[in-house]
Amino acid sequence: MLLDLAPRLLPELDPRLSKTAERVLRRRGVEVLTGQSITQASDGYVELTTGEKTPTRSLIWCVGVRADPLVDDIDLATDRGRLVVDEFMAVPGATDIYACGDCAAVPDLTRPGQVCGMTAQHAQRQGKLIANNVAASLGKGTSQPYKHHDLGFLVDLGGTAAAANPLNIPLSGPVASVVTRGYHLVSMSGNRARVATDWAVNTITSPEMTSLGAISAKAVPLDVNHPRD
Repeated sequence: MLLDLAPRLLPELDPRLSKTAERVLRRRGVEVLTGQSITQASDGYVELTTGEKTPTRSLIWCVGVRADPLVDDIDLATDRGRLVVDEFMAVPGATDIYACGDCAAVPDLTRPGQVCGMTAQHAQRQGKLIANNVAASLGKGTSQPYKHHDLGFLVDLGGTAAAANPLNIPLSGPVASVVTRGYHLVSMSGNRARVATDWAVNTITSPEMTSLGAISAKAVPLDVNHPRD
């Protein structure tokens, strides 16, 4: 059972990608419930926001991306936890302060009224431009607004299943999988040979059922309902 408070899966992506992802999950036997979440997790069951109690043995909580907690301690305007900045990524009313990436609500000039998504693609481009704008503030060069037209999104759904819309061309199935993995390989900073080999081996052998890693609690602090120590 997959629950999501959003009205559809992958709400920040094209609706066609959402439908493809949901179709693949349902075909695999996953019950998809949107607009719902969990109010309580007890021994042997979870209680949904609808009041329904569902027996379960495993509860996996996927946490979305959020700005660094440092932003909460800065006395500056925020937009859903992200620092408000202008199109040059400068913080209004705060001289010589710039912000980009996950901690900044950078206006998306290609979609008026919205802010850029919290993705690595935006962060990398913003980081390069913000260096230019900081230099411009010191008298070298001219400040430039951040404007990037997305070339599409790619979602790997495992196996030969994927959903993609490169250059706004909707793709699904094996073709989308090839495009998605090809892009991921090109974008990797290294270790491409090992990843490509693993994918090739998995096409002729059964992949691992699970592949889990452990991250220390201190490395990923979570918000809780009780005061922090």
